[in-house]
Amino acid sequence: MLFRIFTAAFAALYLSTTAPGAQSAPASSATSSSGPIERSVDQLFAQWAEPSSPGAVIAVLRDGKIIYSQGYGAANLELGVPNTPSTVFHLASVSKQFTAFAIHLLAQEGKLSLDDDVRKYVPKLHEFGKPITIRHLLHHTSGVRDQWNLLALAGWRLDDEITDDDVARLLFQQTGLNFAPGDQFLYSNSGYTLLAMVVKQVAGQTLPEFAKERIFEPLGMSHTRFQDKYGTIVKDRAYSYGRQPDGKYQYVALTYSTVGPSSLFSTVGDLARWDENFYTGDVGGPTLLAEMQQKGKLNNGSEINYASGLTIGRYRGLRIVEHAGGDAAYRTNILRFPDQHFSVVILANAGDLNPTALSFRIADIYLKELLKPARARPELDDKPEVTVDPKILDAYVGDYELRPGFIISISKDNDHLVERATGQSSFPMYAVSNTAFRLRVVPAEIVFDAVGQDGKAQNAVLHQNGANLPLKRITIENPRADRLKAYEGHYYSAELGVIYDVFFHEDVLTVHYPRGDLDLQPVGVDAFTTDFPIGNLKFACADDGRCNAMLIDDGRVKQLRFDKTSLDPIGPRSSQ
Repeated sequence: MLFRIFTAAFAALYLSTTAPGAQSAPASSATSSSGPIERSVDQLFAQWAEPSSPGAVIAVLRDGKIIYSQGYGAANLELGVPNTPSTVFHLASVSKQFTAFAIHLLAQEGKLSLDDDVRKYVPKLHEFGKPITIRHLLHHTSGVRDQWNLLALAGWRLDDEITDDDVARLLFQQTGLNFAPGDQFLYSNSGYTLLAMVVKQVAGQTLPEFAKERIFEPLGMSHTRFQDKYGTIVKDRAYSYGRQPDGKYQYVALTYSTVGPSSLFSTVGDLARWDENFYTGDVGGPTLLAEMQQKGKLNNGSEINYASGLTIGRYRGLRIVEHAGGDAAYRTNILRFPDQHFSVVILANAGDLNPTALSFRIADIYLKELLKPARARPELDDKPEVTVDPKILDAYVGDYELRPGFIISISKDNDHLVERATGQSSFPMYAVSNTAFRLRVVPAEIVFDAVGQDGKAQNAVLHQNGANLPLKRITIENPRADRLKAYEGHYYSAELGVIYDVFFHEDVLTVHYPRGDLDLQPVGVDAFTTDFPIGNLKFACADDGRCNAMLIDDGRVKQLRFDKTSLDPIGPRSSQ
């Protein structure tokens, strides 16, 4: 949704007296909800604590021990099974640090170098002109397009079964990168799929086999495994549930049969053992663990905050190491304060739970005396909804540019405003004054400037997460009919192996892709925006008016080219 791009956390998924699963944690102590600190933590999860709701399992770790753990809500709503410390969760992108650890183990043994060209081990990957190193993949600086976005653009649904071979075929078809290796940081799940391929080639074992033998068994993580076949039975598994617009939860299937960036299953007790290894170095040793936490660098020498499957930063004066994840409706996070020997683990099966934010809230409670005062950040205080004259609303209707290519469009629906951001859905807004309007889906507010002599507000400010982001009114001209006609046609992507149809129907330019039709909204010269998975689309047109190609940019896939091709006459797909 709109304001997701401006959230403060990188991420972006998440326990009662000692339960059976807690025995896998290092020297855990008995826990209960009797103290004021524990009650404060429980209150954070109150809305997910009912048996009729999915929820989470947490573990608070200090000095190698679980000092508090608790389960909230249900692991399985159909059967009424509660979440407990022994519940097994899909970890989503928290899996990446384990894949990275496997790579570092092989590097430590001299079986590979982090500066090796990945094509040394995965020769089917396209030769892009500049080498992509293993280090690039670890740090998300490779420029390789993201596999999930590519699959969606190719017509896959994420609840289709997706195998390693499916992803590999798509990655090997790519002949372009998002940017030159090392030039930028851009999160790419594909890089960790390629790393899993490297492990298999170098170790002679699949990543699940290697991780079990070299990581999980030595650390006593008996409830942890990579799952490379989605239908495998996982004892004590939590199922994921997403909240629907009507407020009810719905089961969200996860059918990944691919490993590397995701697909690790574990418990909070096992993850406590993993967390403690960063202090003891029992597996890998301190040198390896230090190298794993070295931040990446770009070609220009600037340092990024991402290391090997870990985000390195500071929070209120203290060093932190963390990583979050989200697949289907699983939400996960591990947050570590290394100098305080303190960590928070949240594993959740409720899609509306934010584990990153809650991890920091828990840290605020336990580390209160050590944390510096939070930076002043204007929060959206509670204000009642007010009624605004519809004539005033007319002054705010229009398009506002946040940055080039990203537009927030404001429209009016009877007596309220509606916002729609580039490539995202529409959301109603409610007024808290004659100039300030808020969204209900996220804590964000748009405040419009005074109305000018032309009867229009020319500027506005988006307030979210303490940021004040200026919005400038722009005029987007709709292309003429002859220009719209020039866009029509069939467009083929050799990198996806699919054809998109562009056609003009009922005054709307529409693109048909393998999963349906999406209407295009103009945002500039030959430039349009629409919903996921396409995002932004720009036609390449010659001076004579003929348009022979289009380029797609959906965030994690950039400059994906489709060339116009000749096929049978096209027509509106919706009428067929």
